[in-house]
Amino acid sequence: MTKFAYFEGEIVPIEQAHVSITCNTLHYGTGCFGGLRGYWNEEQEQLYAFRLIDHYKRFLNSAKLLHCRFDYTPQQLVDITLELLAREGWQENCYIRPIAYKDDGIYRVWLHDATDKVAIFSQPVGKYIP
Repeated sequence: MTKFAYFEGEIVPIEQAHVSITCNTLHYGTGCFGGLRGYWNEEQEQLYAFRLIDHYKRFLNSAKLLHCRFDYTPQQLVDITLELLAREGWQENCYIRPIAYKDDGIYRVWLHDATDKVAIFSQPVGKYIP
């Protein structure tokens, strides 16, 4: 079970990672996500994530299409993800979900000055093919 998430600029217990029902992204789909995998190597007892920097470059490019303005670099998102995975301590394959979204905690239709946010969490997925 997932224990942590990167939310509101820090890694917090998953129970603290909530968005408001007034979140712009909930109403208008003004968000984007990535789907990354972590692969557990039983022999080496190590979790490996494949090409994170490339995934995060694409993720940030997708966010730009929604006029998201972030100070994050792809490397910073990689570092956050690795810290998050270390805290989770998965010893099995996992799925990593970064999300870019707009949320001011108030309901409105325009995007030009909406607050842009990033959240990341992971969860175990086991093997796709048994």
